[in-house]
Amino acid sequence: MLTPYRRLLACPGVPRLLVAGLVVKLGTPVLSLALLLSAVDRLGSYAVAGLVLTGHALALALCAPLGGRMADRYGPRPALTGYLAAHTAAYALLLFAPPVLMIGAAVLLGATTPPVGSVIRGAWPRLVPEASLHAAYALDNAVNELMFIAGPLLVPVLTMAISAHSVVAAAGGAVLLGTALLLTSSSVRQAERVTPGRFLLAGPLTHRPTLLLLTIAACGTFTFGCLRIAAVAAAGTSGSAALAGILMGLLSAGALLGTLGYGARAWPIAPGRLLVLFSLGEALILVAAAWLPGFAVLAVLITLVGLATGPRDAVVPALLADHAPARYRTEVFAWLNTFMWAGYGLGTAAAGQLTGTGETGAGAFVTAAAGAVVAALAGGFVSRLRRSATTAGDADHATGAEAAMKKPPTE
Repeated sequence: MLTPYRRLLACPGVPRLLVAGLVVKLGTPVLSLALLLSAVDRLGSYAVAGLVLTGHALALALCAPLGGRMADRYGPRPALTGYLAAHTAAYALLLFAPPVLMIGAAVLLGATTPPVGSVIRGAWPRLVPEASLHAAYALDNAVNELMFIAGPLLVPVLTMAISAHSVVAAAGGAVLLGTALLLTSSSVRQAERVTPGRFLLAGPLTHRPTLLLLTIAACGTFTFGCLRIAAVAAAGTSGSAALAGILMGLLSAGALLGTLGYGARAWPIAPGRLLVLFSLGEALILVAAAWLPGFAVLAVLITLVGLATGPRDAVVPALLADHAPARYRTEVFAWLNTFMWAGYGLGTAAAGQLTGTGETGAGAFVTAAAGAVVAALAGGFVSRLRRSATTAGDADHATGAEAAMKKPPTE
């Protein structure tokens, strides 16, 4: 089972890339919670503290594609160097400016976030053999899941020793350190910038298969956002809303195991069809969760949802690397972050409107299932487009071969 991962880690440059990504991905969830606690301490208001987090998240989501585009047009190293300098200045402003400037500093911090994740995901096809790509994206997704489990747990431990504001500084240090580590990696130093084609404001969104895959990613985080609300509602009817933490932990644990299991073997089914199967399986489990009673049953079903969503979330970036035009190699993964944030926001908003006080969360579970069905339909279109492209390519090859056979030999 571990052979694909051992083969992956044996590739030159892979361990450094993974370490850089791990450091940055640990800093990100720590920052999210610590920033909220720090804002509450400094501003004395949950409402204003919420605006700090909202400003940071929106700026990050909206500005992420710009970072990816700069990495493609000018090369990852110049882009990361500029972002590292700007992000360092933003952290200094956040940490040392008066509280009245905290919202603006948080917005600047989100806007200058280095495109580390996009650069790493765009580098895998250059760094590892094609046979190891599914393991690379699976391990990348597994690290992401693990850090989002460990990060929030680390914050209360750190705040026992230092202030929340100091935890923000530590999280920022981790992000900056990970960016610096990535800058020193051979995959970044040797990466060539892509020759830009005609400038398009929407970039890779004009490419239909890419847009479909990004939609699938948004559907995935839409269901996750719905599950956040559904878990709290279901846990509340079981005696304590705090039990929602157990459910979300089981979801993440299932996703982690599912992702690692997916990357540990070669699948005989085409990736596009896997997207359909995983999404349909998720939808069926979510419908069952809406109607089957009992917290223990729900805990099992939530774990099964994670086992389906983990592999799906690893398939999407692998297909993006395969489908997206070369000139958008990094930018497409920046758009992936934007679509995922948008999907999560829409999911929490929709489920919140459908869930009242004292309800079991059935409406939120069904809404999450609808998002999974949309993902399955989009996956079907991706498979169809891929088959059409393959058939057209084979036909062109055959026509060229026939023409070559009819031509007289050249001297």
